[in-house]
Amino acid sequence: MSASVSASGVQTVLAAIDGGATKTIVRLALPDGTVLGEGRSGSANIASDIHLACQSVRTGVDEALRKAGLSPADFTSGALRIFAGAGLAGAEVADSAQRFSHLCTDFAGLEIRTDAFTSCLGAHGGADGAVVAAGTGSVAYAIRGAEIRRAGGWGFPQSDEGSGAWIGLEAVRHMLNVQDRRTPKSRLSSRLWAHLVETGHDPLCWSIGASAARFASLVPVVVEEARDGEPVAGSILNRAGAELGRLAVALLSEEGFSLLSFCLLGGLAPVIAPHLPEIVRHRLTPSQGNAVDGAMRLAVRAYESTI
Repeated sequence: MSASVSASGVQTVLAAIDGGATKTIVRLALPDGTVLGEGRSGSANIASDIHLACQSVRTGVDEALRKAGLSPADFTSGALRIFAGAGLAGAEVADSAQRFSHLCTDFAGLEIRTDAFTSCLGAHGGADGAVVAAGTGSVAYAIRGAEIRRAGGWGFPQSDEGSGAWIGLEAVRHMLNVQDRRTPKSRLSSRLWAHLVETGHDPLCWSIGASAARFASLVPVVVEEARDGEPVAGSILNRAGAELGRLAVALLSEEGFSLLSFCLLGGLAPVIAPHLPEIVRHRLTPSQGNAVDGAMRLAVRAYESTI
């Protein structure tokens, strides 16, 4: 299916960009909502590496264009106008969104918000609401009219409690404490040690300089052990749930925000939901959409502002 074509012969499509710490998803659609294709690429954190973020976004756009039967060269030449909405990690950092716009100049229109904003917007179908997102990182975010509130999400390791990176770090700390004989040996410590050796690493040095994504890669080991009844792994997940619960309580205790609909989002949501405090768990409502859906709402806004 081709993009919409104006009287001047220029094609127009919308792009929803979900750029997170570990991956980028780009969805292209016609102005009438018909989805044309999706592309994927790497990290798009515009605070930590804005040039890599721009490259990831462009790679994702080009892949989506090819899947839609459109030419990336037409985008560069201006024969194809793309109005984009982007939820990007790090967009809350001063001037990062403006700097990204100056680097990625091919878009006919571009509205940038944080990936937390687009996640919340998508989860509640564009209506007011609150979310706790738990993936590689974590953040609590709420939208109430023009007001925005957030808690956490200030980056790993100083923040992002309860996240995949935090879970991996806690598991490594436990393994190293066992190695030092500061705590008794556990099945989790033995399993994690074996996992790192099997993947070609020295367990004692593996974590030196490790990124958040690298720590988060250990989550499946912790989850599998917890499901098999391993007490240390279960304790780590319980503490992760408690940390995310604290984020939710901090957010929802704000005046005027306590009655907002509340969702748990992110790749860790199915794992962590049973470990949330009851006071938070009973508030959960199903998500109506995701960050890509939220970004598409921004893309529509960018397009309609030109009509």
